Amino acid sequence: MYHLIGKRVRVHLYSRKGISLGTVEGRVVDVAGDVEVAEGMKKNLVFVVEIESGNPDVPYRSSAGEENESWFAVQDIEIIDEDGPKFFVN
Repeated sequence: MYHLIGKRVRVHLYSRKGISLGTVEGRVVDVAGDVEVAEGMKKNLVFVVEIESGNPDVPYRSSAGEENESWFAVQDIEIIDEDGPKFFVN
């Protein structure tokens, strides 16, 4: 997963019920593997900063209240700054 550090990514956002809410873009600065996100559920995570919401007047705010940075599941990101096909798996 360390190959993701420094990459520009698009994050696909979902509600707790799994409904697509849209996307934001930012840069990966950290990774964490096998993080327990719910009882019995582990995911690989990336920490994304410099998040752009698509509207400069409305910054992205995480559920923890932080602006323009947050942890996301690797399965919800798409690398956008590389040559070649863009992969996204959910």
